[in-house]
Amino acid sequence: MNLLDSKKTQQLDYRWHAIAQVRRSAIPKDIFPWLITRFSITAKLRHAGKLRVEVLEDRWQSPTPRERIRLRLKSRETARVRSVILYLDNEPVVYARSIIPARSLKGSWRYLPYLGSQPLGGYVYQSKALRRSPTEVVKLPAGLIQNSHEALWARRSVFIEFGPGILVNEAFYPAIGKATKAAGQL
Repeated sequence: MNLLDSKKTQQLDYRWHAIAQVRRSAIPKDIFPWLITRFSITAKLRHAGKLRVEVLEDRWQSPTPRERIRLRLKSRETARVRSVILYLDNEPVVYARSIIPARSLKGSWRYLPYLGSQPLGGYVYQSKALRRSPTEVVKLPAGLIQNSHEALWARRSVFIEFGPGILVNEAFYPAIGKATKAAGQL
């Protein structure tokens, strides 16, 4: 099951911005720390309550044209696309879509296709050689993610250790605001 409304996705051209280019006052105060944190969201959510991962999609497919450009993939390269919802105390707090190119599945990352209901973030952050691109943010329109009737703030970055890296997109449901204080230093 994929929560993205594919017709709306194809019609919209998202303009991701560096966080410094976005007016801080435009972002809800409880969401802002989640957008800028350099730490693992998974680890922070585990401090805030009971974390559960629902896997919506985890299969080989062609990334979207925007994802392909961001990862500098060739036109015929496939990737493992993983979409999940992170729940905190049974309330959805994060929708995540990760693009894992086949060329990135080396070293410890070769096990990523077998994560099942384990969170990707908890696994990727284990590497000391991990590099991360600057974070970009966007406000997604209401209705893009089908189980949300309001606009959602999202961030994306590329985690680099092998090959072109892994593109991780995370959209934050308003309920994550309840976990901001409990998560500790973001």
